[in-house]
Formats: sequence, C-alpha cells, structure tokens
Amino acid sequence: MSATYRFPSGFLWGAATSSHQVEGNNRWNDWWEFEQSGTLPYASRNACEHFERYESDFDLARSWGHNAHRLSIEWSRIEPTEGEFDATALDHYVKVIAALRKRGIEPVVTLHHFTNPAWFTRRGGWTNPQSIELFARYVSTVASRLAEHVRFWLTINEPTVYVMRSYVKGDWPPCQPGSWLRAWRVLRNLCRAHLSAYAVIHECRADVMVGLAHSAPYVVPHDPQRLADRFAARMRDFALNDLCFHLVGRRALDFIGINYYVRQVVQWRPRGAKALFGVEHKADDPLALRQFSSLGWEVYPQGLHSILARFSSLGVPLMITENGIATLDEELRESFVAAHVREMARAMRDGVEVLGYLYWTLFDNFEWTEGYAAHFGLAAVDATSQARLARPAAALFASICCSNEMNQTQLGRYC
Repeated sequence: MSATYRFPSGFLWGAATSSHQVEGNNRWNDWWEFEQSGTLPYASRNACEHFERYESDFDLARSWGHNAHRLSIEWSRIEPTEGEFDATALDHYVKVIAALRKRGIEPVVTLHHFTNPAWFTRRGGWTNPQSIELFARYVSTVASRLAEHVRFWLTINEPTVYVMRSYVKGDWPPCQPGSWLRAWRVLRNLCRAHLSAYAVIHECRADVMVGLAHSAPYVVPHDPQRLADRFAARMRDFALNDLCFHLVGRRALDFIGINYYVRQVVQWRPRGAKALFGVEHKADDPLALRQFSSLGWEVYPQGLHSILARFSSLGVPLMITENGIATLDEELRESFVAAHVREMARAMRDGVEVLGYLYWTLFDNFEWTEGYAAHFGLAAVDATSQARLARPAAALFASICCSNEMNQTQLGRYC
C-alpha cells in the first residue's frame, strides 16, 4: 500500500458494544440467571452502567471522531414477560438512538447479541420451532418504533459462535453440549429468524440496510502439504464461514457485518467425530513470529484482507462490525488497530466495498465467561468510580477517524 489511503466520503468509523456487556442489571435474560447460579465465578452486576451513562459515553466517542456506533437492543428489557412489552424500555432505546443522532453518530442496531429472555429459554430457546415467530414479534415491536431513526440493522450477532458455545461446547446458556443435531436445529432456526426479521424491518422502512454479524475466522491448514490438515481446515472453514450463508442466501442480505479477530491454524488429529474439524495449532510457527492476545487468539492482520475479499464474492457491501484485541500491551493494541485498518484499506483498493469499521469495543466490559478479565476497550473502566480512562490506541484511532485516511505517519511506528 502506498503512503496514504483516503477512505470514501461518509465512511463509518466507530466502536461496538452489546447491551448485556455494558448496560448493567439486565435481570430478565438467561445470562443473568446463569450468572446467579454460581456456575461462573463472575457476574455482570452493574457492568459499565452504560444504561445510565450512555450520553457521556457517546460524548467520548464523538470526541474521538467516531461517526458511527454499534449497539444492541436487549430483548429481555423489551419483553421481560412473554407477550408483555415494556413501553418504558422502548422509550429508553428511542432516547439512546436520539442521543447518537444528536451527536452526528450513525446508529448500527443489533437485535440479538447472544442473550435471550429467560422465559424464551425456558420455552426451549432456539430449539423451539416457535422461536422464529417469537423473535419476529419482538423485532416488529422494536422496528415499528426505531426504524424511522435507524438505517443499519443487524438481526443476529454471530450465529455460529452462539451455536458452538451454547450447544457444542456448552459453556454458555442454555449449556447443552455435545448434540450436533440440536446445534444444527438451532443454527437453522437462527437463520430462519434472520429471514423473518429481514422482511419485518423492510416492511417498516423501505430504504433500510439489514444484515447479520458474522464471526469470520481465517482458517488455514497447519501443513498445507498434508491432506488430512487440508481436509480438517476445509471442514472447519465450511462450518464456521460457509454454512450460515448457504442457509440465509444472498437475497435477504443488504450488507454483511464482518467480525474478524483471529487466524485459526488447523491440524488434523484422530479424536472421534471432532477430528473432522481438526484442532487449533498454536505452537511456534517457523515461518512467522506469531503474536497472541490474552485470550490466546492469534493476531494476524493479513487475514482480514483475505476474509474481506472472500465475502465480497457474495455481491453485497461489507461492514467490519467488530475487530479488536484483548490485551494490556498497549503497543500491541496500537499495532493491531493500525495493521488491521491497513489491511482493510488494501482490500478496498482492490475493489472490495466496505461501508465502515467498528472497533470492539468502546470500553472494557463484561466479556461473558471471561468476566472482566479481557481488556478489549479503547478505554479502561475504573471498577470503583466507573470513570472511562482512554488508552493510547484511542488517540491513534481518533487520528484515523478524524482524517478519514490512513497515512504513513499513522502506519510508520506500528506496521
């Protein structure tokens, strides 16, 4: 890439959050019940108090040059009891969207970000054939109030991750591991729920952009010369990157949200049915100096270029709806941001249509089974005062957002 890349006018720059991870006291969903059960050593509790502090949080984002923000609506607040919708909760999200608009920040709204109302989970959750109808009813309620003010919608966040963690590994609610048939049923229902929600939102407003947020690991074989490694990598890649889009199809996607974090280097090992998908190989790579986040996710910026090129073949625009790193090594975070924006710019120069880049996340939050130990934020959060404490990467990212370009000064120190 040459010294400077200028992004298109109107390109979206910002950060992403999700309701349960930041709002605090989401007492009506399955994650809250899971946390209270004592299974986890962590609980979200007040989280980041974003439910009360959203205006000052948006002031912070605006001060960093962000012109977009991804947030999620908490279904369990809207419908805490089956069939009973809370007008006060809906009014709250109307005010949140208005606060973004007031600051010139484009809202990107997610309707399902891993959490379900507790009543929905007790009814079988996404294994229930009625789950599609129940989700569509909730979507209709939200879209009828918000569609006038929201152009970009994401129906489901990372359906494959939800299925893997809740129904294959089973360490997320409803904690039902090991049933591939059940996992398949849930993925199919999530994709059908997207199709239904897509139609519902378009009925409320014709010019909306509706997509889903897809977790897109860059999957490669450990030894490209070894047939078994290539087979395992291809099977894993199909399950994680292709299957969902075979179920959804292109006609119900106005754009695709790409959540890119990691390269998975896959090695085949005989271990029953799971051998089909291989295991991740994290030993030292003799061909490259491999870096990892505090969660053990490999930092591989070049994979973003490949992922964007690949999904552009579906013929709809892309938006990077999550990209970030859990670390307390602030130089690594800065280099992560610079290198991944560079790879996005390279893909755009090669002809890929990208609408925006949203870093995960605005500030440290409740990171599911990791509790508060995973530090993704552009800002840290003081656990006592809830003060937001800017990290160096926030300033680097702000310089890119405000200039709408990636130049050699921003790249030079890190790439």
